[in-house]
Amino acid sequence: MHFHRHLLLIILLSTGILLNACTKSSTALAYISNQGDNTISVIDISQQKVIHTIAVDKAPVGVAGSANLKRVFVTNVNSQNISVIDTDSNKVIHSIPVKGSPVGIAMAPNDQTLYVADWYSNLVLAINPKTYAILNQASVEQAPAGIVVSPNNLRLYVAARDSNEIVVLNTNDLSTTHRIAVGQHPFGIHLSATGDRLYSVNVYDNTVSIIDTHTWKQTVIAVDDHPYCVVASPDNKTLYITNTLDESVSIIDLASQKIIATVKVGETPEGISYDAVSHRVLVANWGENSVSVIDAATNKMINTIAVGDKPRAFGQFILNQK
Repeated sequence: MHFHRHLLLIILLSTGILLNACTKSSTALAYISNQGDNTISVIDISQQKVIHTIAVDKAPVGVAGSANLKRVFVTNVNSQNISVIDTDSNKVIHSIPVKGSPVGIAMAPNDQTLYVADWYSNLVLAINPKTYAILNQASVEQAPAGIVVSPNNLRLYVAARDSNEIVVLNTNDLSTTHRIAVGQHPFGIHLSATGDRLYSVNVYDNTVSIIDTHTWKQTVIAVDDHPYCVVASPDNKTLYITNTLDESVSIIDLASQKIIATVKVGETPEGISYDAVSHRVLVANWGENSVSVIDAATNKMINTIAVGDKPRAFGQFILNQK
């Protein structure tokens, strides 16, 4: 009798441990900004379906989030503000006013600072993501678009579209430390997980620049027509680029620096992000009101998810919640 009780206790404890492990597993959600109908489509990536639709202000474009803060921040170009979404309730809880046209947005890895590129005013703003106070700002010529923060939180990289360069800022005071000439009209940019490589798509040149962030040397690879955004796999072995006028994603093997696949997706693909949980790549198709799902293991499109009107999803729009 005592043996059976002991066995039952072990089973119950084991079951509790397993249930606890399950409840702590990550859930990957994609927050897709729909510029045409002023909404955010929230996609559960494991289910591959929209689970929430959140109304924001006019013309949402840029998306950045923090799992620790349980917040997603969305730039609204025509409303000149930033919507703050609570990811527990999936509701807008605050609006941060920004004079000009906020487009690109990025959260520092330490969750201490939110950076916003003001396209119209040629400014980069540093904002406290908890109090929403503007901490600092700096002039960045011209038309700052894509923006990303280094893993050590010390550098801020900004694609200056109309001056054909990447501007590197010191995050301590937003002073400019480097200017890197790239191709015509750089827009979407991305950093490797280690911060050693910076990737910039050059829209008018139909190229992507791979930049060594230690030496500033760069390699340029031709892709398809009008590339827009870029993301690398977490292991930095593969690069994915959306080509807006070819309705495709170019997939580059970074070891050989060659295109290994071209995947047809929806019309006018723009934003792109990599889900490290499922190893799927999500692509927002502006002209088709959909999100394409690519299996990173096979480099094939496996699904299309309907979202709101004119999805942009500019930035790293996937949030892995715990």
